[in-house]
Amino acid sequence: MSKDNLKKILFPLLGIVLLIWAYTKIDMNKLLVTLADANYLWVGLAFLAGVLSHFIRAVRWKMLVDSMNYNVRVRTGFYAVMSGYLVNIVTPRLGEVARCAMFHESDDVPMDKLIGTVVTERIVDLIVMILITLAVIWFQMDLIGSFVRDLFVQNDGSGQVIKLVAISGIALAMLLIYLVVRKIRAPGNQPLWLKKALEFANGLFVGAKSIFSVKRPVLFIIYTLAIWFMYFIMTYVVFFALGQTSHLGVDAALTTLIMGTIAVIIPAPGGFGSFHYFVPLGLQLFSVDLETGTAYATLSHTTQMVMIALVGGLSMILAGRERKKRASA
Repeated sequence: MSKDNLKKILFPLLGIVLLIWAYTKIDMNKLLVTLADANYLWVGLAFLAGVLSHFIRAVRWKMLVDSMNYNVRVRTGFYAVMSGYLVNIVTPRLGEVARCAMFHESDDVPMDKLIGTVVTERIVDLIVMILITLAVIWFQMDLIGSFVRDLFVQNDGSGQVIKLVAISGIALAMLLIYLVVRKIRAPGNQPLWLKKALEFANGLFVGAKSIFSVKRPVLFIIYTLAIWFMYFIMTYVVFFALGQTSHLGVDAALTTLIMGTIAVIIPAPGGFGSFHYFVPLGLQLFSVDLETGTAYATLSHTTQMVMIALVGGLSMILAGRERKKRASA
């Protein structure tokens, strides 16, 4: 079985396992009642905040591409961003390549340079995420410390499972690093693939260093903060949709944002399963019971998936129409 086919099986399987794990631990009747009683006006606001965050991302992406002296359009960038998120629902991580391919076709920017700008975006967003995480940990040190201790010493065995998964993950990562280093250093193993990788890496580097050529760096930072503020709004307003979480504050929203971001990073398609498992864990810090936490995760995740499906699907259609117009021109 090829590596790609293995990923196509393992990643969805991971999401399914986590999804089943999340829902088998709760009372489904209570979950359905909670969702039925939700105030969907707040859900609609989260939907709009999600669309706006992705539009700002397209504007910020344009700044990086413009810095390499390519004249690109926000509209086609937005189509590419939304289409990429739609692809990610089906195949994790392939969405970044898909959106670069769409932008390459619509605005004639080299693929390697576009991927480099996406790498830059990810690094910038990772820095922001780390800063938010450190702030959350700093201001909630006692709360998080006691939660982690309880998590790893649970009597029901789930703590031991989490510990085993963590240790296994570290061991696997070390093994992979060892194998890669050994293969690169072995005599005669440098040739063709390494040369191609280095050539492609050069294009990535050109795209990645585009951040140092941005003409209005302050505006770039403002856009970055605006993206994360919209993420925060998407997280926070859904609290008000449920009576059981409407009392939660900014601290709970920031913690939930971090847990949700970590869940989406895990290569389960579209965050299915991982989001539903990790977000309720984070809400338990604030004495939210598992049923309510899962209801919140279900509502929040479904909102964003529907938004991506609708806006991403429309973006693909509109991008296709533009391609036909250019072809017939």
